Amino acid sequence: MLDRIFIYGNSLQKPIFAHLLNLPISYSQMTIDHDCTDTYTLTMEPTTIPVIYQDHHLLIVNKPAGLVIHPTYKHANGTMWDAILDYLEDQGDDDWQPPELPDDPEWAGAPVHVQVMFREKRLERMWKEDGLLPRPCLLHRLDKDTSGVVALARTEHFRRHLIRQFHEHSIVKRYLTVVQKGAPDWARPRAPFMILKGQDVIAAMQFNSFTENSLDGENEFILDGALQRDPEDRRRCIVGADGQQAQTVVKALAAEGEFALLEARPVTGRTHQIRAHLAALGYPIVGDWTYAFHAEVGTPTAALKRQFLHAYSLEFRRYPDNALCTFVAPLANDLSVWLERYFPVGLEVIHASKTLSS
Repeated sequence: MLDRIFIYGNSLQKPIFAHLLNLPISYSQMTIDHDCTDTYTLTMEPTTIPVIYQDHHLLIVNKPAGLVIHPTYKHANGTMWDAILDYLEDQGDDDWQPPELPDDPEWAGAPVHVQVMFREKRLERMWKEDGLLPRPCLLHRLDKDTSGVVALARTEHFRRHLIRQFHEHSIVKRYLTVVQKGAPDWARPRAPFMILKGQDVIAAMQFNSFTENSLDGENEFILDGALQRDPEDRRRCIVGADGQQAQTVVKALAAEGEFALLEARPVTGRTHQIRAHLAALGYPIVGDWTYAFHAEVGTPTAALKRQFLHAYSLEFRRYPDNALCTFVAPLANDLSVWLERYFPVGLEVIHASKTLSS
């Protein structure tokens, strides 16, 4: 059972968080209030990165689109990582101290100086495992033009705790995306690509032939195909024979006209996984100019300045209480505005709280 849910400054009990996706909050309205112990929402200046949740072991932020998450040779500074380091440096160390523990029974027969050494070694280990890391550890990433939830470990114990959940595939990442039929021919699968519903294979390697009926209503299916870098253009990924196994769970939430609103849950964590799998299906993400055709000027697709992909929730077990928590980032404002104008049915579905899986 889900224990806790965090949406900006709200800590809630299940099952009442679905309708709160439409919280009337804008980034510009968020202010720092260090005296409010019940609020998990802070704002990092000057990049305005909302903090969804923070404690001694964990930091959860809502990454804006257009922001590179980590320095690269192309983006040496001005990244989300730089803003987080500045933010944490301004905060300074917290007041955490190792708990005072009784001596282990087996120490009783040891000389006094050996008992002192044991206590010092244990204290050193506790500081190493549960004290703040010199820098937080970023354990997953979002593409530059993808917005939404990102988690960072602040202690070594929580870093290992989260890595174990990633390896066990017990972490649930949910994305909202809007797709449109029609992908470039290079996106055609070059290796087995299966569309699974339950235990049945409902299609295989039928590029651009997946029907709109499959995206009408709350249909859920799995995209299964190994992903690799495209040898013709390494900035993108394709389903290929030399790729790594990848699975994405897709749930159709709404469809009208040329657009469909989907919830995507990557089971594995490959580069561009959701984008590449949907392109291989023949339904690339709207606004994704790496995987879709460029839009004609004046069309609804051209009005979107980035890919419609938002990481809106992240579910895992927190440390040290092991409580199952979900951290939610409401849909980014630019995507909400685009939906309201060009795909209002999709926005109505989100507002009606049909976007969350049970």
